[in-house]
Amino acid sequence: MRRMIVANLSRAALGLLLAGLACVRAAAAEPSIHVVDAWARATPPGVENGAVYCKILNNGGADRLVAARSSAAHGAEIHASVSQNGVVEMRRIEALPIGAGASLELAPGGTHVMLVGLGAPLAPGAKVELTLVFAAAGEIAVEVPVVDARAPPAVHEHEHHAQ
Repeated sequence: MRRMIVANLSRAALGLLLAGLACVRAAAAEPSIHVVDAWARATPPGVENGAVYCKILNNGGADRLVAARSSAAHGAEIHASVSQNGVVEMRRIEALPIGAGASLELAPGGTHVMLVGLGAPLAPGAKVELTLVFAAAGEIAVEVPVVDARAPPAVHEHEHHAQ
C-alpha cells in the first residue's frame, strides 16, 4: 500500500513538474517585440525613395533595430531626421535602441525606414513587404499598406511580432 502511495505521489510530482516546464516554455515563446500600425505613403511616378512608419512595442528586454529589407526597393535603411542650424536632414543610423518595456514610434518628420531605389512607385491600396531585423528578437516580417500621401493614415489593427 505504501509503495502505491509513493508511486502515485511520484507520478503527480512528475506531472506538475512537466506542466510547469510547459508553462515556462510557452512564456519564453511569447514574442517580445510587436510591430503595429505600419504604413507607407504613396509616391508619385519618378520618385526613387519611399518611407515606412510604424510603432514598435517592446515587451521584453532592451533590444535594437539593426536592419531592414524589402523586396519593394533595392535597399532599406533606418533613418532619423536631424535638425542642425535650422535645416532638417535625414541621416542613416546604424541601429535604433529600444529600451526594455518601451515603445518607439517611427513617424513622418522623425525616425523611419527609408526604402531606397524603389522598383515601382508605392501606389495607394498596395501592400509592401518589409522585414525588420532586431539584435535580440530576430526578424519580423511586416505587411505594410500604402496610403494616399494627401490623406491622413488610417489606424491599422494588424500586428506583427517576433517568431
